[in-house]
Amino acid sequence: MSRKLFVLVSVLLVLSMSLAACAKATPTAAPATAAPTAAPTAAPIVAPTAAPTVDAMAALITAAKAEGKLVSYGLPDSWVNYGGMWKIMSDKYGITHVDTDMSSGEILAALRAEATSPVADITDLGFNFAKVVNDEKFSQPYKNAYWAEIPDYAKDPDGRWSAAYWGAIAFLVNKDKVTNVPQSWTDLLKPEYKDTICMKDPRESATANMVVLAAAFAHGGDETNPQPGLDYFKQLSDAGNLRALAPSADNIQKGECPISLFWDFDALADKYSFNMNLDVVIPSDGTVAGLYIQFVTVGAPHANAAKLMLETEYSDEGQLAYAQGFVHPIRTSVKLPADLLAKFPPDSAYAGVKFPKDYVALDAAATTISTGWNQIAQ
Repeated sequence: MSRKLFVLVSVLLVLSMSLAACAKATPTAAPATAAPTAAPTAAPIVAPTAAPTVDAMAALITAAKAEGKLVSYGLPDSWVNYGGMWKIMSDKYGITHVDTDMSSGEILAALRAEATSPVADITDLGFNFAKVVNDEKFSQPYKNAYWAEIPDYAKDPDGRWSAAYWGAIAFLVNKDKVTNVPQSWTDLLKPEYKDTICMKDPRESATANMVVLAAAFAHGGDETNPQPGLDYFKQLSDAGNLRALAPSADNIQKGECPISLFWDFDALADKYSFNMNLDVVIPSDGTVAGLYIQFVTVGAPHANAAKLMLETEYSDEGQLAYAQGFVHPIRTSVKLPADLLAKFPPDSAYAGVKFPKDYVALDAAATTISTGWNQIAQ
């Protein structure tokens, strides 16, 4: 073998051995990756700033002022001092009003006739009409800020109506015409009161209807059983003690109604308005309380102003305004000033007052009384 060939073979042999060694070598580990740096401490989560709480009453006042007016049915200034209530609405909020004086029946007829084009925003009806209000959907729900203070029996659970005040059936006696002031229903049956007792027709007057119910309560009946009241008035009529004359302001002032049967607030208003020798008697053998309900009408054109009116009626200021009209505030937490309280009969006189709480039965009783009166009026 030549020297050159020997050298070439040797080089190739060494090269192949080196490649073999490389193939068997443990691969060099990849450089260790440094542990990741800890994530930066998260910034504290800051709760978003809450939107300022909207004062519901302030919002209502703003909306009511924007409407600027109220239309009412059956809330004249002379009725339970609605004049004072309207003054609060005008002086505090600049809200004007238009009222149409109507009887309960006329109010219901108007609400029916105007169902598709409402006119009235608010009204005031006797408790016995609560069923009609619910059945015919005359109102829209609204619960005033004093809702929790209103007794359950004096409010609809869904907020469709509530009662802001009550009155009691009483006797208004002209002491210049009546020697012995009667103190009870039993007293009225005495011969000395022949042809002296005035009341409206219960078939036409919700107040007179409640007069009969009051006599029923005094003789063992209630709103589910008004018959004792009809029986009593049959006796009174047969005795000749009823006078066929309504106790209007004019008739009372002329002395033509020696004894008048109606609400204590009407009697007290007459007592302090007329220059006469009048006495107000809460019958000692029992009488009935009458609640009056208020509500915002469904579709009221000025619904916010009507809701503000409800807030006003149930506020301390509004409850006192009602009391100046001689009704009893529904909120017992409202205390009357001593000079105003002194104008009412004492609290003890109202101990026998009963509150009808079943307005469905009360509605039925009104029908029973109206129908039953046909036998008395013959």
